[in-house]
Amino acid sequence: MEATAHNTQPLAGMRVIDLADEKGELCGRILADLGADVIRIEPPQGARSRGIPPFHGDTSLYFAYRNTNKRGVSLDLQSTDDRERLQVLLASADVMLESHAPGALARLGLDPAELIERHPQLVVISITDFGQTGPYRDWVATDALIAAMSGMVFKAGIPEKPPLIPPGAMAYDTAAIVAAFASLTAHWQRLRTGRGQHVDFSVLEAVAQTTDWSFAGASAAKEKGQPYAVVRNGSGPVYPIYACKDGYVRLVILSPRQWRAMRAWLGEPEAVQGDEWDAFLTRLIHAELLGGLLSEHFADMAMTDVCVEAQHRGIVCTPVLRPEEVVNNEHLVSRHSFVDAEIAPGVHGPTASGFFEFDGVRQGFRTPAPALGEHNDCVFGEERVPDRTAATTSPAVSAPLRGLLVIDFGIGGVGVEAGRLLAEYGADVIKIESRSYPDFIRTILSSEMSAQFASSSRSKRSFGVNAKSDAGLALLHRLIQQADVVIENSSTGTMDELGVGYAEVKRINPRAVMISSQLLGSHGAWANWIGYGPSTQPLGGLVHLWDYDDQDSPAGGGAIFPDHLAGRLVATAALAGLVGRERSGSGAHVEVAQIETVTGLLGDLLLKAALEPGSVGPRGNRSERGAPWGAYPCAGIQEWCVITVRDDADWRALRAAIGEPAWALASELDSAAGRHSAHDAIDERLRAWTQQRSKEEVGRALQAAGVPGGPVMTGGDQLDDPHFLARGYARSIDQQDLGRLSLEGPCFRGTGMTDVNIYQAPRLGEHTREICRTLLGMDDPEVQRLIDRGDLEIAR
Repeated sequence: MEATAHNTQPLAGMRVIDLADEKGELCGRILADLGADVIRIEPPQGARSRGIPPFHGDTSLYFAYRNTNKRGVSLDLQSTDDRERLQVLLASADVMLESHAPGALARLGLDPAELIERHPQLVVISITDFGQTGPYRDWVATDALIAAMSGMVFKAGIPEKPPLIPPGAMAYDTAAIVAAFASLTAHWQRLRTGRGQHVDFSVLEAVAQTTDWSFAGASAAKEKGQPYAVVRNGSGPVYPIYACKDGYVRLVILSPRQWRAMRAWLGEPEAVQGDEWDAFLTRLIHAELLGGLLSEHFADMAMTDVCVEAQHRGIVCTPVLRPEEVVNNEHLVSRHSFVDAEIAPGVHGPTASGFFEFDGVRQGFRTPAPALGEHNDCVFGEERVPDRTAATTSPAVSAPLRGLLVIDFGIGGVGVEAGRLLAEYGADVIKIESRSYPDFIRTILSSEMSAQFASSSRSKRSFGVNAKSDAGLALLHRLIQQADVVIENSSTGTMDELGVGYAEVKRINPRAVMISSQLLGSHGAWANWIGYGPSTQPLGGLVHLWDYDDQDSPAGGGAIFPDHLAGRLVATAALAGLVGRERSGSGAHVEVAQIETVTGLLGDLLLKAALEPGSVGPRGNRSERGAPWGAYPCAGIQEWCVITVRDDADWRALRAAIGEPAWALASELDSAAGRHSAHDAIDERLRAWTQQRSKEEVGRALQAAGVPGGPVMTGGDQLDDPHFLARGYARSIDQQDLGRLSLEGPCFRGTGMTDVNIYQAPRLGEHTREICRTLLGMDDPEVQRLIDRGDLEIAR
């Protein structure tokens, strides 16, 4: 792609003081990628995250990957002098990120409220595992525990084995991406009002928001008095995985067109003829027969050949790659998804090159992670005048994105989730749709409303329009002329074909920020490949790594990941583009390739695999972080808990929690090495203990002793969980066409923000007349003529 001459980093001029350690650490990296001056504060002995695996030699790739593009300063916050030096930095800062336990900063004399009183322009983002309030506020956690309680774990794996904890730091990194959105939301509000604020950010709620539509689905079933049983069945019948002669592929056949193409490729076997096979339900009922035909068909074919031919026929298929194959993949190499760089002194290799492209320019790696205290002298020797935007007459508490107009062409789970977030925080989001090209999530239940659609398109207005008619296209152009943000995640080239591609958007409205998110990006060897969110999991290495360590065929999982997370990257990019527009006066075209959501979250593991081939593979529920570590059965059917022991202190606490049994007092278990060696035996003993208790009892007992352990939750569990309820996470609405429904609430709350704006999702075309009158200045007879001609559509 060609970079435009006016391109600059959108957050240039913004300063961030980053005290986040492990949880949320990627947040500062994302803001730095986008051009912010991010100053990483570490204690004199170094950040705790410098001791987190994976390692290459003595270098923590965890730390190195999440701290590139930052400058490093060392301060001892126990010291009065160093706390005052921090205050000097905060005087010139826009945002401070911190991940201390609730109340810990106040005990150091750095209470966020007092910091903001001293520095009124400052936004403080407090990233904690469970938030500043609620029954679990003081619980201790690990990435694995957050993944378990968020709903991310239960769907992964097969019923005969424990649910699978995800690889890497997927929960903390997911939360960090959402924290970047929270930071820019509060920063944008500061640019409008001149006022800073304190933002309470819950990691658990942030990750729970991104684990597909389980919460809304459980609520819909509960209201109807129906059981809601989440099934853990590997990749299942929707996203199955098939063996080839040199690997595996994920094949997805949903539409009748896709099925007919596959049947033709099979040679039109007599056993699967008939129109009834066009229905997914028929194919589901006969999954064993169909699976046998497909397995035989692919058995002697090469993995890549299967995918290339399938995509040529319009069938969704992607290869299951190992980490070493990911960094050398033809498509990812062609679009520069990795950059060959020195990420830390003496550590040089392929590093994931960032989540965003602004006007064709990658916003990613520039400088390696800083050495401890590397920039002390230069940072404290600088003079910086902060942006002292004068306070306006706006209310002290307001909707941060009020006044923004967003045109949402999103479908499925990416663009629509971005629009949802912008709407919740005050933007006017107009969903563009038509019955000839509906959002397939809207019609998934063979009607025009579903719980999944209600979750992702709440709080929006719907404009029904035929974009393929001249009159409809002209009306879309008039809406875009007024827009601040345009969002789309259609297949590559679709928007250009409709006459609303970026070249046209820019011609109509040079100040508009347009965000595009395609499966594999808009450029590269496989840019025209089609698929769904889970199609990126195998190609990005996630299917291979999120697996048991004792079987050959990938177990897979039922999570829709990364759709919802990619949506949050889109929303983050939209706000970054708007901040950049404040300085440059012009909009931008931003691309978020969904495949790079996966490779970005696995960046340190992929780098390790490239540096030490064969060193990174599926670990099941074991971890380099400590032992014991895993998912354990509890009383009941398919009820589980997660227990994670990071160090000797956690081990002593676990022994106390389970009653100091004689087996746990063996001296060889006093060391991490001894516990790793005896992991199987420890697991057997722990299972005997957990199986006698409910997962909630296990969680309470472990947390009372200070052990990071707790229940593996589903969306149904979250509906009634005391912490989620106390935090106001569940938001109940009367959803037209469905009835009473609970939806996922906010994961962050600011002292200067009104409550999130959550109301029912619109019917298709529900606001067409209203939008024509108020935004397009049309009279009722003119609108009716266009409705009668089919150029516009209204709710039925």
